[in-house]
Amino acid sequence: MANPTVIVIGGGVGGLTAAHELVQRGFTVHLYESKPAWGGKARSQPVTGTGTNGRLDLPGEHGFRFYPRFYKHVIDTMARIPLPGGGHVVDHLRSTTESAIALVDNDTWYRFYRKQVTKPFEVLEALELFFQELDFDEGDIGLFSAKILQFLTASDARRLGEYEKIAWWDFLDGDRYSAKFQRQLRAVPRTMVAMDPKRGSARTVGTISMQLILDYADTGVNNDRTMGGPTSEMWFDPWMAHLQTLGVNLHSGVSIASIEVAGGAISGVRLADNTLVTGDYYVLATPIDTTIGLLTPQMGALDPVLEKLRTSNVDSLVSWMVGIQYYLYEDVPLVRGHTFYPDSPWALTSISQPQFWRDLGLFRKRYGGGDVGGLISVDVSDWNTPGTFIPKTAKQCTPDEIAKEIWAQLKAALNGSGAGEQILTDDLLHSWHLDDDLDFTAGLPPVNRSRLLVHPPGSWELRPDAGTAIPNLVLASDYVRTNTDLASMEGANEAARRAVNTILLRSGSTAGPVQTWPLTESTKFDAWKKLDERLYEHGRPHIFELLGIERAAQAADLLRRFAAFTGISKVDDLFDQVRASSIIKGILTRLGVP
Repeated sequence: MANPTVIVIGGGVGGLTAAHELVQRGFTVHLYESKPAWGGKARSQPVTGTGTNGRLDLPGEHGFRFYPRFYKHVIDTMARIPLPGGGHVVDHLRSTTESAIALVDNDTWYRFYRKQVTKPFEVLEALELFFQELDFDEGDIGLFSAKILQFLTASDARRLGEYEKIAWWDFLDGDRYSAKFQRQLRAVPRTMVAMDPKRGSARTVGTISMQLILDYADTGVNNDRTMGGPTSEMWFDPWMAHLQTLGVNLHSGVSIASIEVAGGAISGVRLADNTLVTGDYYVLATPIDTTIGLLTPQMGALDPVLEKLRTSNVDSLVSWMVGIQYYLYEDVPLVRGHTFYPDSPWALTSISQPQFWRDLGLFRKRYGGGDVGGLISVDVSDWNTPGTFIPKTAKQCTPDEIAKEIWAQLKAALNGSGAGEQILTDDLLHSWHLDDDLDFTAGLPPVNRSRLLVHPPGSWELRPDAGTAIPNLVLASDYVRTNTDLASMEGANEAARRAVNTILLRSGSTAGPVQTWPLTESTKFDAWKKLDERLYEHGRPHIFELLGIERAAQAADLLRRFAAFTGISKVDDLFDQVRASSIIKGILTRLGVP
């Protein structure tokens, strides 16, 4: 009997992962991608014609890649992609050891090194130290810390049943902070992973924020990593070579016209040239915009979840996070990690990349015309707020205006630092590259062909699982329900693994399943979560709200009240002693919960 054939539509991280796992389990795989290059949003975008005398074109990208500690699926895949000279793609990752915050308003920036914590209470101390260095009000710090501790001690049931239905901003009581701190609350989630605190659900933004906060409060070398060179060169080129060796049939530059249905299943995929390709199973691994465009009423009739997604207002589900690269005559390393600009109207994040690419040799000898020595890659996460120097939103700007405004914001934040130091000057700037997925051909605003899901409140109910109700169709993209629950390469990779496991089950394959991992938090919060689970089951608020978090000037005050309520004498003992079942039972009894 011939091996089942699988048609994979989409050559981003989700599609490549699905093809990889399927071909290793004996399936015949055909992989289709509309672009000539592989990798989707994560691919490199070389600036055509800039390389001379044997040098490669200057490397552009949709936005810089970063790989935090909680990325497990992508890292596992990298560890299984061999390199031509030995080793694996995972060996190309480089650790960042510091980060910085730069303020546009007062030309000041701060370096931060991580402080390892051993107790949950120390997470609050690390947060307080972080915000105190930025000169924030103690009341703001206290309320924010209390809300972070509330989320960390909330049960999964409350997060899904209650926090999924509200925005992260509302969970944090965002309107109660000072204007200065509100800017921080709005900016930080957006600069990291394009999460809008006013649009994203408290469950999703909170869960990922906890991962990033716990990363910050840890000195481990794998907390935040970047790639040791352009992503396609370091990752996708070796991956495609490996997939070819494994026998995957690759079809790049081939667009999909439609997905056809017959007999209650997918009957084939119609290509742009009218060719019909067929298989036993189909993997739809395209971005949410493309997916919704490919869904048909016939598919919706077979799967109500797909019909709900097909008829949804996609504009309410997505946002923009687009990158620009500045090529410099000389390298400006800045910090060995990412720099965040929380008061930037366009929510900027940057990283100076050549310092992590040293194993490739001097940048100017490998890329461009020999006169470019540095590269700063910038992510732009707010496209709807007027700029500081050009009073228009990014969507209303031409490419040249976008480049000028971002460059001016960078200079305003990085130059000076209270001592008149000029880090970025116009004389340093050679050229720039804006994401190729922005299409300005029809004028302004441009068409963004790589929008991201932003997980609005209640969107979990709208999003499908990897396995659809159509027996031979699975989904492998970052909008699919996953443990990661984040529009990212990690989310796409996990979704693809779930899609492959569905095919294994439905096909009766005897091959072993693909591994997936949950997000993890400190086990020292487990007892608190069990306490909250009981409270939530009986319709009661979180313990902190019962004790009056609204009146807490500082998280420590709230914890002292909690310690007094439980009869524990020291706040430092609270996390350890509350594990005892007798303490939890006593708390529930006093609250009238059986």
